[in-house]
Amino acid sequence: MADTTFTNAFISLNDIINNFIISYTGPGKLIPDSKRTEVVFHARRCLQEFSYETLKSQFTFSLSEIPANAELEVPTDFVTVISLVVESDVYTQVETNPGGNEYIYDYDARKILFSSGDVGNPSLVLTYLSNALTTDENAAIPKLAEEALYACMVYAILANRTNTDPNLLQRLLIEKIDKLEKSKSRLVFTNFSE
Repeated sequence: MADTTFTNAFISLNDIINNFIISYTGPGKLIPDSKRTEVVFHARRCLQEFSYETLKSQFTFSLSEIPANAELEVPTDFVTVISLVVESDVYTQVETNPGGNEYIYDYDARKILFSSGDVGNPSLVLTYLSNALTTDENAAIPKLAEEALYACMVYAILANRTNTDPNLLQRLLIEKIDKLEKSKSRLVFTNFSE
């Protein structure tokens, strides 16, 4: 399982689930009776809905040594590199764009190719955007999309209940769509590598 590096710009799916339970469920709240498993299911389902297009997720993948063939297949949920740090007893290199002289990204083959030169015993830390948000509750989700995720979860939970007021569902659907569009427009101009 990948570890996640958090910054002030990201929140974990687990924190979103906990915040949702505190804010939206319980006596006198919008969702008076909801189990954690139901909230987790709908949180993952909403992430699946938002996944690649809107809620880009950040993961960190560490490897203690570079494979002998000097090639590393990127994770299956890989979308793009945020940063790659290669350390050895000879050098430390931080690369945020393709074209470094010790390694290159081959997006077509979905591999990172390393030079075969003598670089000591290198290890690497790859931080990348992922489209597999639903596989790990440690996924780092941009805070710019947090409100849209809550709106989606509220709508999804109440839409799956039998006696929910149709007028309330209509209002929640409009709110979900509005917050999703706002999140998309905010995330388009966000550079997570800075």
